[in-house]
Amino acid sequence: MNTPKTKMVRMEAQALHVHPHAQREMRPSWLKTLTATLDLDGIGVFHAVQYEIPGRGTGPWVVDGQHRLEALMNHGFGEWVVDVKLHLDITDDAGAAALFLMLNNRKAVNPYDKFTNEVTAGNPTACGVLKLVTARGIKVTKEPGDGKVRCITALQRVYDLDGGVVLTHALDTILAAWGRSEAGLDGKIVEGLGILFKTYGDAIEHPALVKKLAKYAGGASGVLGDARGMRRHRNAPVPRCIAEVVVDLYNIGRRSGKLDPL
Repeated sequence: MNTPKTKMVRMEAQALHVHPHAQREMRPSWLKTLTATLDLDGIGVFHAVQYEIPGRGTGPWVVDGQHRLEALMNHGFGEWVVDVKLHLDITDDAGAAALFLMLNNRKAVNPYDKFTNEVTAGNPTACGVLKLVTARGIKVTKEPGDGKVRCITALQRVYDLDGGVVLTHALDTILAAWGRSEAGLDGKIVEGLGILFKTYGDAIEHPALVKKLAKYAGGASGVLGDARGMRRHRNAPVPRCIAEVVVDLYNIGRRSGKLDPL
């Protein structure tokens, strides 16, 4: 006989706690809407796990339903009895994060929240990306600014081209040419250089490429702007146009070792 992995329980809303790791950030606009339109009869089922998190207690920890829970509390309905589906087979943060990803697979989860849960769940791509950027003093964040990278989807796409080799070359080129500027860490720049290194690999003389990129008019923003201009008459994605712009730049003045056109 198989041991059940879940069980349905009923408990007061105030007995639940939002999981400190396996959740998205609270969305004030959505919370405001839920609070204003709260339907106690249609509050739905909360998904939760229960295990000890050091320094925080044993839960139950809500993995799906934090906005509904907060809306109840905003109305003073802490004693309202709700249906809770406890996932008995989950006993750590990695499992809770994986559950969050599964439950929210068809919902609009922003890339940052999805990424942080993938890291917690041990997703190889997410963990690999985090390791690469952190080692280079770059912070994965939703906020703009130098030394910060927000293009999480682009980073993961480039990482998955070959398990991180191409992404390593792209990031090192960006940092060497433009430092940790916000413009250089744009997702389309990362993807464009990813295409470049995936296509040409060791044929690229890295110091020469860095030197030319560093002198490019307008820096990373200039490269992006010229690629967008090319896209208007090439009908190609911006990252590919960036790769083409960089190939043309690299070939200027070279007597040997020119790169073939993309």
